[in-house]
Amino acid sequence: MTMELATGSAIADRFTTTVERRRLSEDDLRAHLATQDSGLLLLSLVHVTGDLELLDTFGPRVLATYDNRPFAFTTSADSQGAARDELIEMTVKALDRDPAEQLPYLKGDDLDDETFRRMMSLATGVELDKRWVAMLREQGGFNEARPIQPINREAATRVHLAIIGAGMTGLAAAVSAADRGFDYTIFESGSEVGGVWAVNDYPGAGVDTPSVYYSLSFDLNPSWSRYYPIQSEYFQYLNDLADRFGLREHIKFRTEVLRLKWIEEDAEWEITTVENGRESRTIRATAVMTAAGHLNRPLYPDLNGRESFKGASWHANRWDHSVDLSGKRVGIIGAGATAVQIISKIASEVGHLTVFQRQPHWISPNAMGAGIIADDEIWTKENLPYYIHWSRLKAYWGTSDYNGYPMVRVDPEWAKDHLSISPANDAVMQSFLKYIDDCFGSDPALAKKVTPTYAPVGKRLVRDPSGFEPGGYYYALSLPHVDVETAKLGRVVPDGIFTVDGKLIELDVIIYSTGLTLDWISPIEVVGRDGVKLGDVWRDNNPSSYLGGMVPGFPNLFVNSGPNTGASHAGGHNFMAEVVDHFAMEALQLLVNESGRSVEVTQEAFEEYNRALDERMAGSIWAHERGAHTYYTNQKGRPILPTPFMHVEYWEMSRTPEEGALIVR
Repeated sequence: MTMELATGSAIADRFTTTVERRRLSEDDLRAHLATQDSGLLLLSLVHVTGDLELLDTFGPRVLATYDNRPFAFTTSADSQGAARDELIEMTVKALDRDPAEQLPYLKGDDLDDETFRRMMSLATGVELDKRWVAMLREQGGFNEARPIQPINREAATRVHLAIIGAGMTGLAAAVSAADRGFDYTIFESGSEVGGVWAVNDYPGAGVDTPSVYYSLSFDLNPSWSRYYPIQSEYFQYLNDLADRFGLREHIKFRTEVLRLKWIEEDAEWEITTVENGRESRTIRATAVMTAAGHLNRPLYPDLNGRESFKGASWHANRWDHSVDLSGKRVGIIGAGATAVQIISKIASEVGHLTVFQRQPHWISPNAMGAGIIADDEIWTKENLPYYIHWSRLKAYWGTSDYNGYPMVRVDPEWAKDHLSISPANDAVMQSFLKYIDDCFGSDPALAKKVTPTYAPVGKRLVRDPSGFEPGGYYYALSLPHVDVETAKLGRVVPDGIFTVDGKLIELDVIIYSTGLTLDWISPIEVVGRDGVKLGDVWRDNNPSSYLGGMVPGFPNLFVNSGPNTGASHAGGHNFMAEVVDHFAMEALQLLVNESGRSVEVTQEAFEEYNRALDERMAGSIWAHERGAHTYYTNQKGRPILPTPFMHVEYWEMSRTPEEGALIVR
């Protein structure tokens, strides 16, 4: 039996981890680099020249330009001056020549851990220790997620993995499976790839995680047109991903999975599907990964009379594009992330807008406006070797554990006397309060309406799509034809909505921006060993799993986007999706290497992990804050969505199964 300790599959050749030598003209370099980040120019130059002494020569000068306010991590264009000019001169000399005359570029693997640590410290402006090196190598896109279990692609072909969902999570899982040599099929209920980004096409829909980071680490995109991409651009990224890695031929579109049943004697999952809404089929697979997300079915409020409304109405996540909102009286129920984007977009075109705000969110100010990326920056990311990699690493770090984790940890003494839970949490809250005051200082009544009475991160933070200008949320609320209604809703009538205090608000259109059902995989009946149903194990909306994906009694089943895997304090969903994918592939590799038929988490490992999770969760904002109405917790107040662990901890735990944690039969 042949074992490989590293990847080397054909699919890995399509990863963006390695940059080939290329010639860049002096004119292009001078024209495009003049406004770029001197720290990242330095790191690119190290890759191009192989000269590590540049870190000593330019490192202190680059660090002196950093603005290390919370969430900033930017360099000031005015302060980079001479250092950047010198770096550009050296870059011109290195790259304006035939590729054959250039030295081979240093790859991520060519940099030892201490050198990489120094370089990532220069990229972020923060002195980092070696603990972060391996994870940031991967998240920066310098190398793919490295297998720990020895690879045996010939034997791996006997594993057929069924992946449910062709959104970002499912596509990432498919690439990981193909790289390991596993056979796979993706079942997608819709007619195209993209998941939520295929169906959530409401006005203003977009990503509120930085675009350079909200992509997959093995498939970096240097060509984003915005710092925060709109729906259509991210949807296109996922379609390009499917094409680039040849995934479409493995996808069964318009195929809904209804039931999963474990067949013990065959050690296989029996999968019942409905194709095109008609034909029912049953197929078999060695293993199943659910990758359909945990928020995908529209949730409507418990509001009497909805069907009596004589105007148009729909859920925000199933937008009716046939209705022209121009001049109409529109009511939108909700004030969360989706509503904020919609309100910002439609406020200028409607005749009158009533925002039925059930609870305000903390709104993060936006200093970027529309966030259009300059052509020079796009060119630099597309062409300058490894500039996109360091840009991604820097963006991830600025939105990861360093800033985010202290905000969600409770300081008991501080929390006794403050709305915020800690000094770190308070610093963020004060910046949000200042934003409210800057926008509504002359309108104290409106300011009071939009000011939350719970600590930040108690529920999802929301980014204003723009500043206090057209296209911004707070700007939209300030318009004379926009009202914020905070009275509880009573009932819907043919002409509009009555509030509980008896006020009728007449409307032509009602938009329900009331969230999505947090149902994990409950639309699918999952029957494990001995006929036990996962719905019964997770009854009363109280799910638990091992490292987000495995449950005792359900062999060869991996639940991505599972309980307590929400990257709620930092980063993005893409991080957790990749980490869970990696652990699942390691578990399947263990099955192959031990010539087993099934792999399953032990009850002991499951219980030990969840004890540790509960202990850590007890000190988090989600266990402390009771004033926030959030899907992060279940009806009993137990946090079921967010992870209480730092990203780096979760990443370390998920490298490969601990000895004895899984049983192979």
